[in-house]
Amino acid sequence: MEVAMEMKPYFWMIDYTPQRGWIEGKGLWLWLAFFFSEIGAGLYMVSLFLGFWLGGAIGWIICALLGSGLHLIYLGKPLRAWRSIMRPGTSELSRGIILMVLFLVLGALQLAPGVKGFQFLPWLGDALFFKVVLSVLGFFVITHGFMTLSVIRAVPFWNSAAMPILSLVSGIWVGAQIAIGFSSGIQTVFEGTGRWLIFSYALLVLFYLWNAGHGTPASRKSYELLSKGELAPYFYIGVVLIALLIPLIITVYVYARPDGATMKLIYARVICAVIGDLALRYCIFKAARYMPLINSNMLNGL
Repeated sequence: MEVAMEMKPYFWMIDYTPQRGWIEGKGLWLWLAFFFSEIGAGLYMVSLFLGFWLGGAIGWIICALLGSGLHLIYLGKPLRAWRSIMRPGTSELSRGIILMVLFLVLGALQLAPGVKGFQFLPWLGDALFFKVVLSVLGFFVITHGFMTLSVIRAVPFWNSAAMPILSLVSGIWVGAQIAIGFSSGIQTVFEGTGRWLIFSYALLVLFYLWNAGHGTPASRKSYELLSKGELAPYFYIGVVLIALLIPLIITVYVYARPDGATMKLIYARVICAVIGDLALRYCIFKAARYMPLINSNMLNGL
C-alpha cells in the first residue's frame, strides 16, 4: 500500500492526469482573471458600437481592476511582473500583457471626452479610428486566454479550434447582458443583439462538447467527467440549466411577449449569464486531462 501511494504522483506517465495549475489553489485567480478580462472587453465592445458610454466605462474598469489585477495576483510578484512584457516574440504571456495595456490605454482615450471636465479634448469618442482599432484589440483580449489553451496539444480537451470562437461569443454575450442590466430598459438594441448571441452561444457550447466527446481518448475522458463523472453537478446545474436553458427560455418569452416582460426577468437572465459562463469556464478548466506519455493497459482497465 505504501508503494502504491508513493507511485501515485507519477501516474501522469500512464494515466489521464488532471490539469491543476490553472484551476486549483493559486490557479483560481487565473480562472477568474480570464473571465473578468473577457466579459469586461465584451461589455466595452458592445457599448462602443451601440454608443453606450456608461457600459464602456464599466467594461474598461472590469478589465483594468479585475482582469488585470487578478492576473497580477496570479503572477505572485506584481512589482516584478512588468519583466514578462519584455519577451513578446517567445512568450504568450508577454503578448497578452501588451494587448491588454494597449486596449486599456486606447480605451481610456476613447472614453475621456465623455468625462466631465474633459470635453475640451480634440477627438470624439465615437471616431471610426477608435471603433476599428479597439475592435481588433478587444477581439484579442477576449480570445487570448482560450486561444492560448487551444494550442496545448498535451490537453486534448482544450486543443480545439472552437475554443477561441466560444470565448469570443461568450464574452460578447455576457457583456451584452451586463449592458442590458445597466441600460434600465429592455426595449433597446441591446435586447436584439443579445437575442441572437444566446443561440450562437448555446450552439457553440454543444458543438464544443460534441467535438470533445468524439475526440481522442483523453478528450473523451474529460467529456465523461462532465456528463457523468465528478463534475456532472457543476455541468448540469451551472452550464446546462443556468447558462443555457434559463436564458433561452427568458429570451424566447421576451421575444414572444414583449409587453409581458419585466425587468425582473431581464435581471434574472443577466445573473444567469454571468454565473453560467463562470461555471462553463470552471468546467472547461477543471475537466482538462493530460494525455499519458506511455500507452498502458491500465487505461483500458486491464
